Amino acid sequence: MRKTSTPLRAAVTLLTATAVAGGLLAGAAGTAQAGTAAAPVAQAPAGAQAPTTAQSADARPAAATTPRAAAPATPSWLIPLYFDNEADGRKRACTGITLSPTRTLATPDCFTGRSEKDFAYDYDLATGEVAGGGNRPDYRAHPQFSPGNRQFGVGVHIDSHLNPSRYGRPVLAGSADTVLYQAGKPATFHSWAAPAGPTAQRVRHAEQVVVRRSADCAAALGLGSSLPPGMICTSAAPGTPEPAPQEQCAGDSGGALVAGGKLIAVSATGPTACVTGGFRIYTAVPSYRPVIDEWTRDVDLDHWTSGSVLGREPGPGIFDLLQWGPFTKDPVDSTGQLFEDEYNLLLQTGDLNRNGYADLLGRTPGGTLYRIPVNENLEPGARVGLGTGWNRYNRLFAVRDLSGDGHPDVIGRDASGFLWMHPGTASGGVGARVKIGVGWGQFTAITGRGDLSGDARADLLARDAKGDLWLYRGNGRGGFLPRTKAGAGWNTFNTVVASGDFDRDGRQDVIGRTPTGAAYLYNVNNQGGFIASKLITSKHWKRYSYLS
Repeated sequence: MRKTSTPLRAAVTLLTATAVAGGLLAGAAGTAQAGTAAAPVAQAPAGAQAPTTAQSADARPAAATTPRAAAPATPSWLIPLYFDNEADGRKRACTGITLSPTRTLATPDCFTGRSEKDFAYDYDLATGEVAGGGNRPDYRAHPQFSPGNRQFGVGVHIDSHLNPSRYGRPVLAGSADTVLYQAGKPATFHSWAAPAGPTAQRVRHAEQVVVRRSADCAAALGLGSSLPPGMICTSAAPGTPEPAPQEQCAGDSGGALVAGGKLIAVSATGPTACVTGGFRIYTAVPSYRPVIDEWTRDVDLDHWTSGSVLGREPGPGIFDLLQWGPFTKDPVDSTGQLFEDEYNLLLQTGDLNRNGYADLLGRTPGGTLYRIPVNENLEPGARVGLGTGWNRYNRLFAVRDLSGDGHPDVIGRDASGFLWMHPGTASGGVGARVKIGVGWGQFTAITGRGDLSGDARADLLARDAKGDLWLYRGNGRGGFLPRTKAGAGWNTFNTVVASGDFDRDGRQDVIGRTPTGAAYLYNVNNQGGFIASKLITSKHWKRYSYLS
């Protein structure tokens, strides 16, 4: 492959969508200058109140902490998290679990929001003190999360500051590890506590605990006869010192329950609540393993964004990366040359090789498919061949995980209307194709990326000749539930593409482009349909021969 010597960030023009119709940029991710992406600020601007080591006015009374000498070593992948909103004063001290250089597992209500008034902070792990931060954090949260009973309590922080490689990552428990969290089994709980309150210095906390019966926990916590599905509970192991109460409040949320060398559960304690009567409830990792895996691998070329599309301009090998942001200039030019004329199709696949950064798939006119790794600076690495014969497909796109195995997948439709899935592999490749549908030749557009229906499973959308849009909900095993109608009149568009969370509002999006170049963004409503559309550009996307 011939590669340009220019880093990909310079080689691909980072374009921004036009803001129209009543100030759509209220939640946009900073101001972008032409040719570059706007990164979150490195530290809080003047007026923002960062957490300090001094006890705040609303902090809980200080108390002796659990003796550190007797505590097990804190896992390297466990980190303190802190979010606040300077407009309404909300403060959230939680614990995070490093999943990759760009993704951290957390509880959904640890986050305060995505606006310019919302801030996320980093910590020096040696001192437990704040070491920097920025505003406009981005994240994903389970669409069915219930703050009341804490069910579906998984979220992922999309880190703007990379997690160092020395943090490592945990081994996640899976469906075969149920023995690790059966009643009576011992485990260790770890967190980064804030004994003096959410804005104070953080300390490592560890407890020896034992898994309890669901009925015992539910009765003790007033949750009925049993815990909600996908949740477990512990209490202190017999004969162990009672933890200081202040270490079971701020910072407890998101803490790690470890057994057998694996992460088996995440504390579901609310970020402003405390452990009740020694009983701590958790979100069981095996119950949400497919979601956690998919969100870990759902990475855009710019790793701190949560949605984008590629557009191919006229001419050989010219591709543009289209992202949400303020409109600063005509976003169509000829400076986005990438990989010269080698590829007639370029796709974002998410993190296919498990290094924490996005990969590209490039198909040559001769039908050879390559995986192109991209690093944190948007610089391409050495390409890896994935086989020939890929020009047999007249529609080819990547989804984050349709098969339910935790790896991104590639979907293709052939001339006979058969729909095929090439499941991603643990080695960064794709496996042998599997037929997952027939009769797909009736559709004039097919697209997909992640969850479009609110069940945290990857889905597909297909438009028929009448303009009706159909939702094919993924079943998490490479197949589909019965289709449902998601809309009508979609033949207005000559292109329909799933973009991820393009406008950073926490919902997955679908973009439709008209023949005149106008582009409309549709937020999914997590119930199989869409919220009212937003015009993101009136004409500037006409030039692209396709969007992916």
